[in-house]
Amino acid sequence: MKQLRWITIVLILLMGTVPLVVSGAEKPSDKPVLIDVRTEPEWNEGHLQGAILIPYEKIGDEIEKVAPDRKTRVILYCKSGRRSGIAQDALKKLGYEDVINNGSVKETSEKLKIPVVK
Repeated sequence: MKQLRWITIVLILLMGTVPLVVSGAEKPSDKPVLIDVRTEPEWNEGHLQGAILIPYEKIGDEIEKVAPDRKTRVILYCKSGRRSGIAQDALKKLGYEDVINNGSVKETSEKLKIPVVK
């Protein structure tokens, strides 16, 4: 009888934790990654606080360093939105599911309420 009680307790504990492990494994990163795809000189003139610089032509080679989980939300911006669109296409081809072309530095700053810093 004592053994049955322990088995029941263990099963209850396992049943309570298994869904957490499974749902946690499928959950994308909660924090989006903000990427500036312009050149380094443009970055030095001013970029969004908390952004990461990865020039658009290097996005395919560098993305896994900052977003290894392909379900992570990736927000891209550049000067006008053209290069961030190119980067968005490249990331989607690599299997990234949640990639947003947020347009220009100014648009992204206004939309996300993030200051431009040097």
